[in-house]
Amino acid sequence: TGPTGSGKTTTLYAFLKKIQKPEIKIITIEDPIEYHLKGVSQTQVNPLKGYDFASGLQSIMRQDPDVILVGEIRDSKTSKIALQAALTGHLVFTTLHTNDAAGTITRLTSLGGDLKNIGPAINLAIAQRLVRKICKKCSRPKTVSPAVLNKMKTALKGLPKRVKIPKLKKGLKISQAKGCKYCNFTGYRERIGIFEAILIDEEMEKFILKNPSIASFRKLAIKKGMVTILQDGTIKALQGLTTIEEVERVTGE
Repeated sequence: TGPTGSGKTTTLYAFLKKIQKPEIKIITIEDPIEYHLKGVSQTQVNPLKGYDFASGLQSIMRQDPDVILVGEIRDSKTSKIALQAALTGHLVFTTLHTNDAAGTITRLTSLGGDLKNIGPAINLAIAQRLVRKICKKCSRPKTVSPAVLNKMKTALKGLPKRVKIPKLKKGLKISQAKGCKYCNFTGYRERIGIFEAILIDEEMEKFILKNPSIASFRKLAIKKGMVTILQDGTIKALQGLTTIEEVERVTGE
């Protein structure tokens, strides 16, 4: 999930390239086909001929695929077919428009999805954004201000113990954007993804049956070890890949 231009298609293609093998039949329905993938049968919607995501998905199902990519779930018909495909042993990749990973369940129910089917059908819900990377040519280490240090501490509060980060103490230095000819004097060049992911296990499946609010579902995901998109962005700022200002701009937090 994520807004338009947040790199969702690139992530989906990365998954397909990872699992692609000659013996695995992968079929896609996209709008449009953005990259051509070797060993993958790709199709494109054509509304003028009545070939939309729903009809395309129905056609794909008749071809006995192992893996299906649906470019986007926009309506209840596509949602129901995709959920049924996932429940009948197909690995289905798709995208939705939600603010965060926890919003996936609410979005699917709003599209007519049955709660008893949604939990078993989903393995993983990912939310992502793209932030600008600090220019490697002109970035310089700089001591973090007390205000930024406090922001980092707040963002990383409750971070799972498995995630190792530098100590957030006075005098901490991280890379700062500066600006040069190479980056057109912006301080940034290229982009990188920041993510959060919810693994749907048995406990999550049972919780979904209660039709939880987005806030309560997110709270449980964090309790079970989810690194939030803000935390992932903050960690990448600590690693010198982006800046706190850029993470705040993109996440709105």
